[in-house]
Amino acid sequence: MPKAVICENNKEIQQTLSDYLRSLGFECLSPSNNEEALAMISLEDVVLIIIGQEYSEIIKEILSFPMYRRREIIVFSLSNSIATMDRLYAFVQGVDFIINLKDLNNFPIIFKKAYAEYQKTYRLFKEAIAK
Repeated sequence: MPKAVICENNKEIQQTLSDYLRSLGFECLSPSNNEEALAMISLEDVVLIIIGQEYSEIIKEILSFPMYRRREIIVFSLSNSIATMDRLYAFVQGVDFIINLKDLNNFPIIFKKAYAEYQKTYRLFKEAIAK
């Protein structure tokens, strides 16, 4: 079962994300601080990380992963101010996708679109590494 790490202290947001991801077959882990988050994101079977603003420091750790490992993980950043799916800001921040908290009710739609885009983008990369 693939693992998702949800780094968000707001229990309501955490529950909304966890409920949906569990319905897709993810095991959801929710750290209570940065040290726990760092330990969890280092697990080999973590394929999805969602980062709330209070956990932004762990992005540095994710960026230090070897390229083959980094491309196995989809990283979402939650924001109060940046627009959902703002690709330029996501690139600058070092994550794959941005989700504005105002759009959290649309998370299933956003996730499906983002996941399909991610799979399409990195399919060839993953095939090359597998060879």
